[in-house]
Amino acid sequence: MQLPADSVPLWEGVPEVVAKGSAWDIGFQHGSSIPNRIAVCIENYKKLFLETAEADWTESKARAESYLPALEQNEPDLVEEMRGIAAGSKRDFLDILALNLRSEISLTNYSDGCTSIVSTGATDGEVYIAQNWDWVGEAGKSTCFFDIHKTGKPRIRIMGEAGIVCKFGFNDAGVGICMNAIRSGTVSKTQLPVHLAMRRVLECRSFDEAFEMLTKKGLASCVNLMIADKSGKLATIECTPKGLAPIYPAPGCTATYHTNHLWSPNVPIGIKDHPSQNSFSRLERIKELSDGQAVSVDSIRTWLSDEKGTPVSICRSTPPGTKGIERMETLSTVIMDLKNLRAEVSFGKPSLSPPVRVIAME
Repeated sequence: MQLPADSVPLWEGVPEVVAKGSAWDIGFQHGSSIPNRIAVCIENYKKLFLETAEADWTESKARAESYLPALEQNEPDLVEEMRGIAAGSKRDFLDILALNLRSEISLTNYSDGCTSIVSTGATDGEVYIAQNWDWVGEAGKSTCFFDIHKTGKPRIRIMGEAGIVCKFGFNDAGVGICMNAIRSGTVSKTQLPVHLAMRRVLECRSFDEAFEMLTKKGLASCVNLMIADKSGKLATIECTPKGLAPIYPAPGCTATYHTNHLWSPNVPIGIKDHPSQNSFSRLERIKELSDGQAVSVDSIRTWLSDEKGTPVSICRSTPPGTKGIERMETLSTVIMDLKNLRAEVSFGKPSLSPPVRVIAME
């Protein structure tokens, strides 16, 4: 199919979609602005789902569709937005639904390699939430910025993937979110898929509201969601279909951290993860780097640039000779300053000092 050219401004080759109005309006603007970027994202996940879940695209769409009855009942506006994305990009709706259920289709078998930190500052009430996003290199060709103004909801700024309703971001109420994948086979088709849950968090106006919402709705698969608000309430929350296990900063500390394994002592009974060994070493390394140190955007960027243990370090490189999902590398760095409603985003390894885009709520 011949698609119209993507029609939005670029920063370092990455487009930004500004979408306003109803759920359908936002979806249609998303889809019609970046149809080619969405096509690239679909092609990427066709390969990844086959590699990680032994599911071709027909099977992947069928798996995604099995979640649809509960979504239509419980999250009709997000279904409407995804239908708008499909219409705007001239794709089948199930193509878009499968993208948005990437965690439930793929990451129950494999996890990515992200490292994240959330902390309050020591001087003036700052609240920082930050992450390296480690994923396969081709996903860098489907990244996008989003500026979403949904009627009746907070304004949201996101760095994410084309065709997917949410990823890393913050809103104008000062709520921010990051995500660490967890490899676990436990799923529920009646609860919130991971990326839709992230969007719901950014439609909340406080940490407490977001935590209550996640507790009530539950998660369809296992994931770690790192959430904070500008008041200083924060936690890294291990979310499972059997309940939530929040991890708050230890007594006397201002920060908490996460990689890609479950480490809360309160993980619900019956939940089992299958992490890579480097998840443990990255967690210990981010703790070591930040212990007793002043927290700022610059210091966080330094910690997320660390290459001790390369190639499977905090700042990750593709290990030689790897195939499939094991090819993952650090694709981007997101550092949010929630008190001042601003974020810094860069693409590529932060150790190479790539250009940084500052995103602010004007």
